[in-house]
Amino acid sequence: MQQKEKRVGEEVEKALRREITLPELPEVETIRRELSRRIINKRIISCSILRKEVIEYPGPASFRKSITGEEITAVIRRAKYLIIELTNQKRLIFHLRLSGTVLLKKPGCAPERFTRVIIGLNGLQLFFNEPRVLGRIYLQHRNKRYKIPKGLYTLGYEPISPEFDFNYLRSKIKGRKARIKSLLLDQHICAGVGNIYSDEALFHAGITPLRRADRLTTEEILKLVFSLKDVLNKAIDNFGTSVSDYHRIDGEEGNFQKYLYVYSREGEPCRICGTEIALTKISNRSTRFCPKCQK
Repeated sequence: MQQKEKRVGEEVEKALRREITLPELPEVETIRRELSRRIINKRIISCSILRKEVIEYPGPASFRKSITGEEITAVIRRAKYLIIELTNQKRLIFHLRLSGTVLLKKPGCAPERFTRVIIGLNGLQLFFNEPRVLGRIYLQHRNKRYKIPKGLYTLGYEPISPEFDFNYLRSKIKGRKARIKSLLLDQHICAGVGNIYSDEALFHAGITPLRRADRLTTEEILKLVFSLKDVLNKAIDNFGTSVSDYHRIDGEEGNFQKYLYVYSREGEPCRICGTEIALTKISNRSTRFCPKCQK
């Protein structure tokens, strides 16, 4: 399993270097909210596994047998992980990675080109589509931590949570010489934040991603905490950002791409001052910022 995780991790890193945008907290939260309205109390009546690689644990036959007949009791989210709670203390953990999408279809709909798993419910079908076959589904018993996505239980606080405040962020960046953008991408610090929302939050806080974290002032840390919360909540209100593969459960795109200030806008004029949005690399990730508005 460790070799498989290492191989998948290497593929993810290659894709990130090619600037493929993966779902972040707002996108997964949008999926969670929409699924919650449609599948709670639905029973799993069938499961078709079209690509066995996406079933990380257990094997395909055991996976199919274990979930068939169970009822969906809740849909929750932790950072970028989507979790569907089932009866008998079982849960399905979806790690969408770069391009995984969860769609709801009417019964009888044929698999699409990139459909990897179809979970049949009474009155609906849940499609897990994944063009790159990097996303994974885990079956877990709630009281057991083995065979789950690496890092799920070592995540930091999510910026939209009450626990993510000035004191928390200050404690995490104190004495850190790394650039602040790198630390915002660290899931042990900012769970659920990726390239889109780290760039956007830094812009709205007026902080260049090139700054050393330990040199942020008290006022700047306060601004960054507010900016992270504000940007993520606005993205959730707009159903996430569709600049790559992300779609909502009905196949529609999110809306927040209309309100981006720096992400994917390199070479374009800043919406505030007109300066050309710059592009650089930080921690092997493309990073956009305004040289004038961000200091």
